[in-house]
Amino acid sequence: MRPVLANLGFILQTNGLLMAIPIIIAFYFNESHALDSFFLTAVVSLTAGFLLNALCERKELDFRYSCMLLTIAYFLIGLVGCIPYVYLNIFASPDPVSRFTDGYFESISGFTTTGFSLITDVDVLPRSILLYRSMTQWIGGIGIIFILLAFFYPSEEITQFMKTVGIERIGRSLKTLLALILFVYTLYLIIFAPALYFTSISDPVKAVSLVFSSLTTGGFSPLKDISKLADYQVGLITGILMVAGAVNFSTHYWVLNRQYRRAFTKEFRLFLAIIIAGAIAIYWLTGLDPYTALWHTISASTTTGFQFIDLARLGVNAKLVFIVLMLIGGCTFSTAGGVKVLRLIIFLKAIPWLVKRAVSKKVEPLKLEGVPMADVDVLFSLMIPVLALALLSISAPIFFLNGYSFVDSLFEVTSAFATAGLSVGIVSIFMPLGLKWLLIILMVLGRIEAVPLLIALGLRVRK
Repeated sequence: MRPVLANLGFILQTNGLLMAIPIIIAFYFNESHALDSFFLTAVVSLTAGFLLNALCERKELDFRYSCMLLTIAYFLIGLVGCIPYVYLNIFASPDPVSRFTDGYFESISGFTTTGFSLITDVDVLPRSILLYRSMTQWIGGIGIIFILLAFFYPSEEITQFMKTVGIERIGRSLKTLLALILFVYTLYLIIFAPALYFTSISDPVKAVSLVFSSLTTGGFSPLKDISKLADYQVGLITGILMVAGAVNFSTHYWVLNRQYRRAFTKEFRLFLAIIIAGAIAIYWLTGLDPYTALWHTISASTTTGFQFIDLARLGVNAKLVFIVLMLIGGCTFSTAGGVKVLRLIIFLKAIPWLVKRAVSKKVEPLKLEGVPMADVDVLFSLMIPVLALALLSISAPIFFLNGYSFVDSLFEVTSAFATAGLSVGIVSIFMPLGLKWLLIILMVLGRIEAVPLLIALGLRVRK
């Protein structure tokens, strides 16, 4: 356990250093109370990180310890990240338990890139808090924990761990991969934040925050007037960013290297086909205008969770379409949540393959893009959708027993597990505490994709 704690200390130190950004913003806008909360968060994160590093010896992590670190990190970084919300009592919670729960819910929602929010009026928030909310999505969405693991522990077992959580090796060097990821997402920020600023959003902090939320498929909206998302210029920019955040990072890599055929993989083509089919279905079922139907389909398929219409007023069939879109989610090795399109492909291919294998022993390995897959990779790809359906089948009845319709209950728990953030109105400050904690668990399990948790709890995986 000590190697896990030591490496957890490094993650906390990194998080503490990143707090310098909201500290600078709070100082610039003279937001003294917010400044105090960020200083406290930075001190707690850095102190805890240094103590864990000092008291525990850093060693290479094996497969199981890596999964354990991943699971603990999200819960713990969410705990540290809730300090500003709790310190400022953003939600005006009536008692300490509610105050902590609401703050932790908002923090976990950010770091898991879900985008559920208990805040009803963002305009009353300090600008530094708005940026901080979106920044938590950047930290969790780009997968800093995944990259840190791969960057510092490039062993064979970590390679298997990367496959389990959907991270690919691109090129020879993991350091180059890390630098390239940061470069690409920073480039998007530099291009699209000014574009938003000079079109419809005159507040630079809100423009940057909206880019953060779109590109990380997080969905925290910095806008009180959500009807601005219906503006065609804002919609086009956010739509591009949502898709960019939800496609496999290898697509960006191959486009930058002008290898366009390699960029348009089967997963990418199917992802676009799902968006088009979903938009047609939503348009046909609801009668919404084509732009609204397409934009909300993109928001659901990329698991971003932006919305400017009341989804509760939609019919049951339209809600079911959104549930399917969120559950499938975006592409592997992206900021999107859900089961992922590639795993859907493997799942559909594996069914006839397993039938043939049960009948005959002379069956070739399952192939993906012409490359044979190891049995353990097929197993993990099958486990994720099965575990997702199992968790949803357990969670939805709990909401149903609390007085909500079954379809609405299924919609909300699917949105949490897929880290989508779309809501039919159940998620609010008035939601029972027990349901808030259930959604917190689902959001974390959806971000880490459940399998690492099973391994962390003791599931033995042989080479």
